[in-house]
Amino acid sequence: MSGMMIRVFTVLESSRTKQSIHMIKMNKQQIVKNKSCVSSQVCHEVDFVFECEGAEHVYVCGDFNGWQPTSLRMIGDAEAGLWETRLSLPCGRFEYKFIVDGKWMPDPHARENVPNGYASLNSVVEIAS
Repeated sequence: MSGMMIRVFTVLESSRTKQSIHMIKMNKQQIVKNKSCVSSQVCHEVDFVFECEGAEHVYVCGDFNGWQPTSLRMIGDAEAGLWETRLSLPCGRFEYKFIVDGKWMPDPHARENVPNGYASLNSVVEIAS
């Protein structure tokens, strides 16, 4: 796999209103091969990291997985409140959301959030070649 590393990080702290971004490293075995990334395309590793005190189940979904809400479960620790996954994605523009204990949430730290037709927002990540 070649290309650049793009990181998408979200931190929600239930005890404070301040939101911040944290970076963490991931193990190579946590890379999820995505159906949208075929062998003829150059793909990039994209880390999705979500921190939320008290969350028990966290998923990420978007254009890259057909918006299947439970197909990309994030690996995490409910006690520590840290969830992460790494996807292999081709160049392009992808809309996504986090699903935290059944609640769909846009990324408050995304560079762009767009209306989605369901009276809420989708976050956007763009992967350039």
